[in-house]
This record gives sequence, C-alpha cells and structure tokens, in this order.
Amino acid sequence: MSQTFDVLRDPGYRRLWISGFCISAARWMDIVALGWLALQLTGSPFMVGLAAFARSAPLMVVGPFGGLIADRLPLARVLVATQAGGLVVAATLAALFATGYGGYWPLIALELVFGALWAVDFPARRTALYALLGAARVAQAVSLETVSMQIAKMLGPLAMGLCLARAGAAAAFAMIAVVYAGALVASLGLRHQLGGPGAAPTSSVMEGLRRGLEVAWTNGTVRAVLLATIAMNTLFFPYQHMLPVFARDVLDVGPAVLGAMFAADGCGALAGALVIAARGGHLDHARLFAAAIVAGPILLAAFSGSQWLTVCVVLLVIMGAAESSFAAMQSTVVLLNAPAHARGGAMGILSACIGTQPVGTLFIGFLAASVGVSLAFFVNSLIALAVVVPLAMRLLRPGGLRAPPTPPSGPFPAKP
Repeated sequence: MSQTFDVLRDPGYRRLWISGFCISAARWMDIVALGWLALQLTGSPFMVGLAAFARSAPLMVVGPFGGLIADRLPLARVLVATQAGGLVVAATLAALFATGYGGYWPLIALELVFGALWAVDFPARRTALYALLGAARVAQAVSLETVSMQIAKMLGPLAMGLCLARAGAAAAFAMIAVVYAGALVASLGLRHQLGGPGAAPTSSVMEGLRRGLEVAWTNGTVRAVLLATIAMNTLFFPYQHMLPVFARDVLDVGPAVLGAMFAADGCGALAGALVIAARGGHLDHARLFAAAIVAGPILLAAFSGSQWLTVCVVLLVIMGAAESSFAAMQSTVVLLNAPAHARGGAMGILSACIGTQPVGTLFIGFLAASVGVSLAFFVNSLIALAVVVPLAMRLLRPGGLRAPPTPPSGPFPAKP
C-alpha cells in the first residue's frame, strides 16, 4: 500500500488526483439529480432511461475523438477546458431551475453537453496519468485514482440526495458548479507539468482513430478488456440509472435514501479499490476480472427480488466491490499494452466501449416501463450472465487475459 501512495508525493499527480476526485463527485451528483428529476418531471421510467441515454451517449460518439485530442493538444489545456465547460453547464442548470424555466427537455439538452465534456475529459485524464508518472508507476496511479472515484461515488450521492430533499434542483446544480470550480482550480496548476501534447500531430484525425482501432483489434489483451467492457456497460451497469425508479416504486423512499443507496454501492467499491491498491501486484488479475463480470449480474438478480431496504443496501455494497474489481483493470491494461503513438487513441476506444451503456439504459428503461423495475433488473441480469459467462471462461483459458509485464523502473515510458 505504501508504494501505491508514494505517487501522491508528485505535486502534479496530487493536483490531478484532486481534480479527478472533484470531477467524479460532480458526475455522481449529476447522475442522482438527473434520475430523480427526470422521474419527478415525467413520472415515466422510460423517460428516466432516455435522460440517462442523453447523459452517456456522447461518450460512445465523442470518446474516440476525445482520445485523439489527448494525443494532439496540451493535456492541461484540455482538462481546464472540460472543467470550465462543466462549471458553465452546471451554473446554467442552476439558473434555469431557480427562475422556473427548468424542465425535462432543457435538462436533457444540457446533459448532452455534460456527456460530451466527460467524453473528452476521461481519455485526457488517463493519458495524463501516464505522461506524469510513466509506465513504472501508472498501475499505482490508476489504482489510487480508482480509490478517489469510489470515495466520490460514496460522498457525492449522499450530498446530492440531501440537497434534493431539502433545497431543491437549483441548489443541487449550484453545488455541482462549486465542485467543478474546485476541479478547475486544481487543474490550473498542471500547465507546467503537462505542457505539451501526448504525440506530435503529424497524422490525420482518421489515421489516429485507425491506430487506436488497430491496437484494440490486434492486441488480444486489449481486445478482451474492451469486449468485457461493452458487455458490462450494456447489460449490467444500466441498473444504476434505474435506482431512482426502484427507490420510489419498490422501496417507497425519497431522494435522501436514494443518495444513501448510491453511497452504499460506493462504499463497497471503495473497499474493493483499497484492497486492489494494496495487493495489486499479488493478485491473479485474470481470475479477479473474470469473477467480477460474473458476480455483478448474479448480485443484480438477487437485488431485483428484494423489497427490504437493509438487504438492498448490503447487496449494493457487495456489488460495489465487484464493480471496483472490474473497473480497476480497464485503464491499466490498455495503457500498458498500447504503444505510445496510439495510447490516447486506444483510451478513446475504451471510452467508446464504456459509452455503449446508453444502449442498455434505453433497453432497461423500456423494460421497467413495460413490466416493472424489479422484473426489468432480473431480465437484464439473466441476459448479462448469458453473455459474460462464456466471455469469462475465454479470459481464463491459457493465452487469455494476463496481467501486463512489470515495466522497467524510471520516470519515462519505454519506447514502442
């Protein structure tokens, strides 16, 4: 564990870590606010799914190009731009709801902008980790960033649930704007550490995209991670966007308890991230990754049949640990297996795979509107198992997903 926390001694990484924590907190606050407000404004589970689709769809479309931006522009400038944009969007939403002009469709329109900003920020942030620390310490950096994301997932929804219950939508988005301002302040100090782009912009945009796709297709390890990412994001993770419907229709609770449910998931994810960070070099990565993609849908099936809040909270904690085990492998494996000239492009492809979640969100929203949210969760979990069990078995075969080799020590990545 001490080796993992050693990366915090780097002042550039500390700023990036603080910025990332704020961005993650703002994102989870927004997810809770969006789901609850969409449900309150329309009363329709499908419209909740549509709202989540609008929030996540830009990652699928913009994500690959966000990776190319990370390869071509100064990373600090990219991060400052995305966080300034998030601040403006959150402040605009706060003003709309404060003046009585806030509604479902204005909310959807601005959430599309939020999604596009996230699609650029994610690959740039992960590429910045490599640029700051090099191959020798990128695994520790990603593990520690995963910890910050799970702390944000625990604290952000709690704060948002209480804010929605006591102060309303305008105050909720004003709070998100303040968190974005904190991220912006932290990122402004990165201009000296991240002064240049990740690669010289000598090739065309389409050539950069082709390189990222080539890495994704020809590298078996990267391809395995990306296939698992698509499966989990379309068939498992959409349940998170339907939690407001489950809270209202099954548990009969309000936004404060909804925030606590999200926080329970974050608590489990934080515990899992801490264990992985402490023992990252002594874990069987293939078995951990395969177990996570199977355990998640099984736990979701159990969750779908529960009508007791305590049982639901316990299951969410365990699901959070499984989600953390899954997420911890994604970026590290891609970063260490992609060549330097295509690293941002490969991260952009990963962003696009994560961005397939809106397809599953629309599907589960349609199911919830048609047959009820509990049955929708159960059906989705069965389909997920049918897809990920064969994938997990393939990953565990000889020649399947392997932990990346230990890179040479030193602050600079090896040349491709």
